[in-house]
Parts: sequence; C-alpha cells; structure tokens
Amino acid sequence: MLMYTLVLVHVVLAICHGSFAEKMMRPKFKDIKIWSDEKFVSHKVVYDSNDPHLNFSMEVHQDLHDVDIHLEVRIGNKQDSLYTTTLNSTLNVCRILGFANKSPVGRFVHGFIREFGNIVENCPIAKGSYFINKFWWPEDPTTAMLPELEFEIVWQAMLLDASKKRTLIMNDHFGGEFVVQDVNNLKPGIFAMLPKIA
Repeated sequence: MLMYTLVLVHVVLAICHGSFAEKMMRPKFKDIKIWSDEKFVSHKVVYDSNDPHLNFSMEVHQDLHDVDIHLEVRIGNKQDSLYTTTLNSTLNVCRILGFANKSPVGRFVHGFIREFGNIVENCPIAKGSYFINKFWWPEDPTTAMLPELEFEIVWQAMLLDASKKRTLIMNDHFGGEFVVQDVNNLKPGIFAMLPKIA
C-alpha cells in the first residue's frame, strides 16, 4: 500500500509540473564571449538553461548598407574525437532576406523567427533596436539516442563598403557541449513547426 501511495504521489507531482521527465539532449554553454564595434552596433546574447531559451538584442547605431555573416561550427563526439563535423560559411544578409521574401521555405523560417521579436526585415539595416526573446528551436526526444557532443561556434558580422572591403563589427564565440538530461519542459518537435491545416 505504501508503494502504491508513493507511485500515485509521483504521478500527481509529475502532472502538476506539466509532464513526466523525458531524456533529451540539450546544450550546456561553458564559454560565451561576445564583442561588437560600438561605433556601428552593440548586442547581447543570453542563454537560460533552465527554461531553456535564448535572448538576443541588438542596437544598430547607424544604417548598415551591406553585411556579411561568417559562421564557423565544429561539433565533435565527446567519446571519440575522430568523429567531428565542421562548417565554415559566409552569407550575405541582404541575399538571405531576399530569400526569405521569395522562397516558401524562407518565408516559413523567417515567419517562425519573427514570432519571437523584432527582427531585421530588409536592407539597408536601419538604425534602431532589434531583438529575439524566448527563442528556442523545436526539440525531439529521439536526439537522446545520439552520442553526447562538444561544440564551438564562431559568429562574425562584417560591414561591406562600396568596394566590398570588410570591417568586422561583431565577433562572438560560443563553446560547450550537448548532454543528455532529464527534462520536463520539452519543446514541441520539428513537425510542430509545420502549418496547421484547419
């Protein structure tokens, strides 16, 4: 009877907290370094691992006519460093925004992110405040079956002048690991992003 009562209490507590704990792989940031050239822009990046969500805010101090974004990502298996994936890419913000306006996939992703705040809509990027609050990518518990990972991310923004000369205006570095943990606040999976049909 005591065992039955304990199980019943556990079930009630789990329901009161929203759901049963599920195994999920989530990031743990160990190192966040952000830098911006205050002449052009200032920004903040804050990650709350308890909720979890990401907050990003940016103040543009003068119109930015053309901007490139450079991204470097390294993801490696924590148990075996031979299994490593790297990404190194540079994209033009104005072209990305054009893609968001012309492509169904671009409109879908851009619309999803727009729900979380005031984001850059077109070029030139006008002087003003931009932000994304309580942003979190959709999760799926199947990721708990993957090996735990370490990651390093370098994110840079470069202002381009008329001759395409680049000036570094943002330089962010993020380091950490993806670990499997028990969570009771699982965010909806990737299929939840798809439009609902009435």
